[in-house]
Amino acid sequence: MSAIHGTLELARAYLLQTMRSRSALIWTLLFPQVWLFLFALIYRDQPGGMSARVPGLFTITAFSGAFFGVAYTLVTEREQGILRRIWVTPATATTVVVANAARSLVTVVASLLVQGILARFALGVDFGPAVWRVAVVLAFGVWAFVPLGLIMGSVAKDMRSAPAIGNLIFMPMIFLSGAALPIQMLPGWLQSFGRMLPTAYLVQALEGVMVRGEGLTQQGLPLAVMLTSGFVAFGLNSLLFRWESTQPLGAKRVGSALAGLALLYVVVALVT
Repeated sequence: MSAIHGTLELARAYLLQTMRSRSALIWTLLFPQVWLFLFALIYRDQPGGMSARVPGLFTITAFSGAFFGVAYTLVTEREQGILRRIWVTPATATTVVVANAARSLVTVVASLLVQGILARFALGVDFGPAVWRVAVVLAFGVWAFVPLGLIMGSVAKDMRSAPAIGNLIFMPMIFLSGAALPIQMLPGWLQSFGRMLPTAYLVQALEGVMVRGEGLTQQGLPLAVMLTSGFVAFGLNSLLFRWESTQPLGAKRVGSALAGLALLYVVVALVT
């Protein structure tokens, strides 16, 4: 069996597992719509209305789906011994990583599609004349976020620690990046910190194409940052991936991975 065929088969198995899980479907397809109508309630009387806040809403949906979906799957499979059973097959760590990433991509796309349809026809949100630009920007965002979930899924030892670690990362990502509320509402020093978060660049690019009507060429910087972040984070997964929780995960490797990502966003924030 070729590596590509094995990866596709594992991705297919992951997707079937998700489709057969009621809790997974609720989390993937229904829970994001709670954010949609919550945003509509909060921002209905604000300048620009709901249309101005959809970029932040899409960022929350893309990040939560890509990040938590991959991370919790890895932790659960490691706890249940599923990864151990895959380990004794010809499948490699790369196969598991790519298959998880593919499953996450499909589920996030489905979630965003449902959310977009409801936003357009239930709330009258205008996506502008070039919906394809929104899709391209979201693809860059998912590319940047999925490997972050993979890293968290490798670092977390079990499902008792995973939610705590995940929320510690998730909250700043949505509340300090301009996703959950306009970044202009934050103090200056928090705005500077928020510009060092991956989610800030997806919000920035989506606002450009959806709110300001700009083209993709005008989003060169945020798209380049998300593309580079994805490559760096996928590369760092080789340092952190574990088949079993008992396998050692040295502080040096974790520190190197986090420092590599942090350096990218600090440099971008300083030069822009």
